[in-house]
Amino acid sequence: MRNAPGKAPSRHPKGTDVTTRRGFLGGSAAALIAGAAPRPAQARTEADVIVIGAGLAGLAATQVLESAGLSVALIEGEDRVGGRLHTLDDLPGKPEAGGIQIGAGYTRLHRIAQALGVELVTGGGSGAGRTQQPGNLYHINGETVPSAKWSESAANRLAGDERAVEPAALLRHYGRAFPPLAAPADWLDADPALDISVARALREAGASAEALRLVEANFNGNSLGGMSQLHLARTFAIFRSQPGPISTVAGGSQRLPEAMAAALRTEVRLGQPVHGLFEDPAMVSVFTGEAELKAPQVICTIPFAALRNIAVRTHQPPQVARMIAELPYTRASFAYIAAKTPFWREDGLPETLWTDDPLLGRIFVLGDGSGDGPPMLKLWTTGAGADMLDRMRQDDAAARIVASIERARPAATGQLTVLRFFSWQHSPFARGIYHHIGTGMAGELAAATRYEGRRLHFAGEHLAQGSSGMEAALESGQRVAQRVAELV
Repeated sequence: MRNAPGKAPSRHPKGTDVTTRRGFLGGSAAALIAGAAPRPAQARTEADVIVIGAGLAGLAATQVLESAGLSVALIEGEDRVGGRLHTLDDLPGKPEAGGIQIGAGYTRLHRIAQALGVELVTGGGSGAGRTQQPGNLYHINGETVPSAKWSESAANRLAGDERAVEPAALLRHYGRAFPPLAAPADWLDADPALDISVARALREAGASAEALRLVEANFNGNSLGGMSQLHLARTFAIFRSQPGPISTVAGGSQRLPEAMAAALRTEVRLGQPVHGLFEDPAMVSVFTGEAELKAPQVICTIPFAALRNIAVRTHQPPQVARMIAELPYTRASFAYIAAKTPFWREDGLPETLWTDDPLLGRIFVLGDGSGDGPPMLKLWTTGAGADMLDRMRQDDAAARIVASIERARPAATGQLTVLRFFSWQHSPFARGIYHHIGTGMAGELAAATRYEGRRLHFAGEHLAQGSSGMEAALESGQRVAQRVAELV
C-alpha cells in the first residue's frame, strides 16, 4: 500500500497519542520535542527510512530496505554493532555476554550466515564455548551432590516422585503437563484462560514448594509469578518444531552482525544514541545528542525496556503503549572467572555447578585452557540473583563468589580470579537480556506484534510472532521492513 507524501494511512487503528518521557525530560532533544528548541533547528531529511538500532533486527531491516532500492540511515547508540549479540573479544577465549545458541530451525539466520560466509559450528554448550558434559554438580541446601547421587541425597527435599528428578530438569518435568501449542505462533490467539503465571501452572501440575523454589533458583526469567505459562508453551513448541543440532558462530556471535553490517551499502552511524522520537503526519523526527534527523518512515528496534527512557510522541493503540511501558525483560548478570588449572578434571565431578545460591546461579566451563589464555568459567544469574550481584561492590562480589565456589567445590580452592562482571540491566541500550511474555500480557503483546504504524514502526526480538532468540530479531526486522518498503 502506498500513501501520498504527507498523508497518513486511513487504515490506522484506533489508538491514543502517547508521549513516553520516563527518565527523559531534560536536554535539548526534549526541548525540541516540546517545541521550544533552544537553538536554530538542525533538522534534515536523511533518507527514505531511518532504522534505529544495529542489532540483528535493524541490520536485517536495512538489508530488506536496500534490496527494495530505498535509501537508509542506520543509527546505533553503542560504539559497536550487534546489540545483544556481544562477544567479549578482550577476555581470554572471547566469551559471550549475549546471544549464543542457534537452533536448527533458525532458517533466516542460517540463510544469512551462508550468504555472507559466516561459519556456524556445532558442539558449543550452554556456557558458550564448550560442550557441557552430561549431568550437573548441585550445591543445594548447603550440600554438594553430583546428579547421579541426587535422588538419595539428604539435600534432596523434594516430595514423592519429584525426588527422582534432578533440579535442572524440574521445569521440563512439570512442563509436560502444560497445555501444548500445536505451532509456535499459536500463542498469538491462545485462550486467555491459559495466560496464567508459571508459578500457578506448576502448582496445578503438582509441584511442591521445594520444587518451585528450585525451579526459580535458576529460572530464565525474573520470577515464576511474573512470566506467563504461554511464554514457556511457545518455547516448548519452538523446540518441538526445530529438532536438530544447536550451532554457534565460529569466532563469536558478534561476527554475524559485523558481517551483516559490512555487506550493507549503508554505513552504520555508531555512537548516536536516540533521545527522542516525534511522529507528525508527514515525517518522523529522530533526536540524537547531536542533531534532529527526519525521514518519512522510521523503524525503531530498541528493546521496549530501553525505549521507556526515551521521549516518544506518537499515535498508537493502548495495547502497544502498555507493552512499551511494562513488557518484562529478564535481568541477567554474569561473572567471567579465570582458573589456574582445569580443576574439574581433578575431582572427577560434573563440570557445571548448579546452585540454589542466588548470587552463584549456574557456573559453566567455557574452556580448559588448551588454547591461548587460562581455563575460563562463566557465572550466570538471573532475576533476584542478578539484582543482588548488581547492588554489590565488585570487590565484595568477587570475594564472595570465589569463597562460595570453593565451599561448593573444594578442588577450586586457590584457583579462581574474577576478571569481569557484566550486567544487561546496566546497559542503557538494553535494560535486560531478552523479553518474556508477562503474566496476563499475551493478548496485548500479540496485538503489539500485529500493529502497523503510520510512519513510526517497531521491530525487534520482542515483536516476533513465531520465533525466539536471534531468529526472532531477524523475523521481526524483515517483516516490518517489507511492510515499510510498500509504504515509501
